[in-house]
Amino acid sequence: MIRLALATVRHRWWSFAGTFLGTALAVALVAACGTLLFSALSSPAGADRYTAADAVVSAARQVSVQDGDDTETRPLSGAPALPDGLAGRLATVPGVTQVTEDTSFYAQPLTPGGRPVGGGSDATAPVMGHAWSSASLTPFRVLAGHAPQDGEVVLDAGLARRADVHVGGRVRMALPHKVASFRLAGTVTAPGGPQLSSQGAVFFSASDAERLSQPGDATALALRFAPDADSRTVLDKVRSAAGPDVRVLTGDERVQADAPAVLVSYTGAVGVFGSMAGITVFAALFVIAGTIAFAARQRLRELALLRTLGATPRQVRRLMGLEAWAVGVAAAVVGTPLGSWLAGWMGERFVATGAVPASLDVHGSALPLLIAAGCGVGAARLAAYFAGRRVARIAPTEAMREAAAPASGGIWRVVTGAVLVAGAVAVLVFTPMRGGIGVGMGFIGCALLICAAAALGPWLVRAVGAALGGVLPGATGRLAAANTRRFPLRTAGAAMPLALLFALNATMLLNSTLLSDLTDQAAHARVASARQSLTAADGPGLPLGAYEEAARMPGVRDVDATVPSEVMVRKGGKPQHYPAQGLYRTGGGVLDLKVTSGSLDGLAEGVAVGTDLAGSQHWRVGETVGLWLPDGTYVSRPVVALYGRSAGFGDMLLPGSLAAAHTTRPLVSAVHLGQNPSPAAVKELRAQFPQLSAYGDEAATSRQDAETASQQAALRLLTGISLVFTAVAVLNTFAMAALGRRGEYAALRLLGATARQVRAMAAREAVLTVTAGLVVGAGIAAVVVGTFSSAQDGHWRIIVDPLWYTGLLTGTGLLGLAAAALPTRLVLRTATAHGGRSAQ
Repeated sequence: MIRLALATVRHRWWSFAGTFLGTALAVALVAACGTLLFSALSSPAGADRYTAADAVVSAARQVSVQDGDDTETRPLSGAPALPDGLAGRLATVPGVTQVTEDTSFYAQPLTPGGRPVGGGSDATAPVMGHAWSSASLTPFRVLAGHAPQDGEVVLDAGLARRADVHVGGRVRMALPHKVASFRLAGTVTAPGGPQLSSQGAVFFSASDAERLSQPGDATALALRFAPDADSRTVLDKVRSAAGPDVRVLTGDERVQADAPAVLVSYTGAVGVFGSMAGITVFAALFVIAGTIAFAARQRLRELALLRTLGATPRQVRRLMGLEAWAVGVAAAVVGTPLGSWLAGWMGERFVATGAVPASLDVHGSALPLLIAAGCGVGAARLAAYFAGRRVARIAPTEAMREAAAPASGGIWRVVTGAVLVAGAVAVLVFTPMRGGIGVGMGFIGCALLICAAAALGPWLVRAVGAALGGVLPGATGRLAAANTRRFPLRTAGAAMPLALLFALNATMLLNSTLLSDLTDQAAHARVASARQSLTAADGPGLPLGAYEEAARMPGVRDVDATVPSEVMVRKGGKPQHYPAQGLYRTGGGVLDLKVTSGSLDGLAEGVAVGTDLAGSQHWRVGETVGLWLPDGTYVSRPVVALYGRSAGFGDMLLPGSLAAAHTTRPLVSAVHLGQNPSPAAVKELRAQFPQLSAYGDEAATSRQDAETASQQAALRLLTGISLVFTAVAVLNTFAMAALGRRGEYAALRLLGATARQVRAMAAREAVLTVTAGLVVGAGIAAVVVGTFSSAQDGHWRIIVDPLWYTGLLTGTGLLGLAAAALPTRLVLRTATAHGGRSAQ
């Protein structure tokens, strides 16, 4: 049986070429997504500043919640304060010779023109200030100058070069509360380069560092052991003295104790690549199953002949299974190395969009390649199993009859389709459809509807054929409509990949575009009443002093300033992260958050909550809620107001002082003025804060617009990759269909039909097939996008972006027509030559 399967594949390779190509591409794409996801999960969190330390101690950066017998844990975005007296206890541990407190706080050099200078190898990494005492822990060595005294700083050489300052010169530093000028005492460099790859470093004198930092800025204690001490024994004693709530890190883990602001987070990259992997796996399984089922239907006559010659059902199923193994293994051998190359190419493109960190290291691993190969081979074998069950079960004469006029599939298709439609309705109606969660739920609903359409495909294409059959001109049009009605499985097999192409990509693109548009609208509505907004031209934000000085400007009575933050609340027994904002307010306020209940006047003693979060938690004004701040501090505060414009802003509003005291970098993202200050006052403010820029009403959304543009670029890249893959699947399916009809075309030619008539018939069939695919795909997209849109603001939208919608619809239609026409023309060139053999 094995020899027979291999011989069949070898001698009839053209009938398996489509299955091989679809499976190989699916394996390549799954391997690429798996490699990118593995790289994001295993990439280092940043450069190690503690190379000279034997161990580094930091507080545990996580929140744990007991839910019955289970403990749910979530990481914090900030660093909890170290326990009091810990440094003293660790200094007394035998074998510990030095304990150095590492303090990290925001400190960013400015160019003479006032632009913030970024750190790292790509000049975009964050910059933090430290006491000079911690310099001995780092890989830096002094390049020029000397240690800093009061009023002096030492920069890494990369920062000094980009700030255009030399030893002995003056450099302005943006600090948490102000901008101050310091003398450059020296520069340092790291082995292999002037700076660390993921951060920039500024060193201050001990007294300056103590004055500029706040208590929570001491993030770690670095330990050095005696040269003759047994490291393992000392570590055990250190862990015992430190206690259970403190981490003792060694080796490559030491970097995890660094300031959270300089640690590279791959959470966004994991989300992007995880979403891409989910979409890819679904599309790959759909394509593999579709091509194998399509190929099995085309071989029905051949398999029926085997049954007639005495082959048992088990032998037929085994033959098809072995053929699937052979094709799947060959496709995996080709697809896995292609996936490795594709991962590097895709990683570079995603980094270019800004959606993933530039430090992402795309590195290969055998695990994602083996998983991709296993998925491809397993999917091919499983699809062959289901395709072979019915072929092997029916009688030989019935199989021969179905080869001439295949049945639609029976009651099981109706039942399967009904179950899948019910599942899609349940997802779209009974699950949260607002915000980013709704985008994910929309994809699941779309996938279920696509599978339902595949099950109900014969009836759907018959309906389209019946509706358009009378419109097509001439005898060839009537023949094309008759073929569509008589062979609905064949037509559906070619139409469903088109439906997949349009529905899947339209749903992803339109839902994300709609969410982005609504977020932009909410952002503009929030600042509509601001007469002027102030923000940083570049960099992470403005010092808190910018708000205080703006509030003192003559003629300005109403001022709002926001500090980006994050909170964690308990939801369903689990701690969950939510974006938040700290609000500093002077006067009557400027931002319009669309308060629906309560008032922001009591914010100093409470919190305000977005209506989405409040609805999901069943919170009301006056209710006391508990939450964790970024550094792990737990507070309980009353809800003083509910607001509706939370999109792109935050689900919770905190007092500005509370947010600034517990966030990683207490910086103002924007200052909004209710009145226009005098040009002289703005000039004076810019003299104090040279990185400040004054914009019009839309200034406050500039940073959000940049983030949105990055997300949209990543989405369009993801959509483009999906489009290419599904487009190849469409081409592959139509080519298989054309090759399978060589005998039919040859018979028509022998009966007297001209090549032009056969092409005309094939073209009209292609129109019916493409129309069926587009109708099904557009219908699925309309249901999902309309439901998602209605969940956002109560308005039902189908064509969110007319340009993209029209382009995708037109492109899909032209692709389908071209995919049908090109293989048909190639087959017709040899139809007469093969007619005598194939028609028999």
